[in-house]
Amino acid sequence: MVLFSENVFAVTNGQLTQKEDQINYTKISERNGILLDVARCQLNKQQINQIIDQINPQKFSYIVLHLNDDQHVSFRSKIIGNQNDPKALSVNDLKELTANAQRHHLMLVPDFDTPGHCKALIKLLKVHHPKLAQQIMLNDNTLNYLSHKTEKFVQKINEEINTACHKQQYPYILLGGDEIAASGNHNRALMKYFNELNTFENHHGYRSIIWNDSIMKNADLSNKITVAYWAQAGANSAKQDLQTAFNERATVVDLINHPLINANAEYNYFDLENLNNSSKIEYFVNQFNQNNVKNFDLIDSQSWENNAKSNQNEVATDGQLVCLWGENQHFDFKRLLYLIKKLN
Repeated sequence: MVLFSENVFAVTNGQLTQKEDQINYTKISERNGILLDVARCQLNKQQINQIIDQINPQKFSYIVLHLNDDQHVSFRSKIIGNQNDPKALSVNDLKELTANAQRHHLMLVPDFDTPGHCKALIKLLKVHHPKLAQQIMLNDNTLNYLSHKTEKFVQKINEEINTACHKQQYPYILLGGDEIAASGNHNRALMKYFNELNTFENHHGYRSIIWNDSIMKNADLSNKITVAYWAQAGANSAKQDLQTAFNERATVVDLINHPLINANAEYNYFDLENLNNSSKIEYFVNQFNQNNVKNFDLIDSQSWENNAKSNQNEVATDGQLVCLWGENQHFDFKRLLYLIKKLN
């Protein structure tokens, strides 16, 4: 089987220059991107560079590196104390990856997920900074977003990441925000947490992205923040949970003043455990290519089910984010390259 060809993405210098101009001046919500879950399905610098080399800049404009999750922190940070982790990316690694992405007319978006999905981060803090861990943890996998100390701590980590990835004309950073239980006053505190992180990032020349599913209706979230919309209900499927989420969580229309990335959980999510299943790859690629970019995953109030085909014509978005997630660290890298080629 031929997995890829050197000539498959042959384009002229003029086309690439035109594409680079589009990258520099178009909102990220109007482009296609690919997210790599390097926190749970760890990839080294050489492998990520191979993936960047395979991405067609005529179809995809940016790549997101998901660096932090419950299973692993894949960024070596002086602040965290994991500088000797051989399975994590260093500041210099991120600098080189950013430069390579630029050469391929792509933008590299770092994603350090907080305040949820932080079990591995909290474990590291308990070893290297036990007093700080007690001060800023809400529970074993969530940072205390009610605390100013947490915000300052995350800013220091993000500053390290910012330094690595800043040599881009309009850099973005994904701040997290997914799967956090926070309603009422706590949700207002969560939105304040992201608003203040966004102000910090703006001062460092970055634009911010967060996931949608912890944003409540009428949330006081800065409209400078881009929202990646994967599902109104998050991962919930029980009818009672969907009814609660329908009443509490923001719809696409509630967020109409934000730039919105379509990260539809039905069409744009692929589990890397399925890489050896060719039929699932074909189905996913066809489904992604045929999906209307105006289709968002919202709750149907008639059936009380998730509806991935909720068409939202009023939303100003033309791009989609393909998310390649996985909890199994053992996967076939050549098959991942094959999937990237098929998506192109």
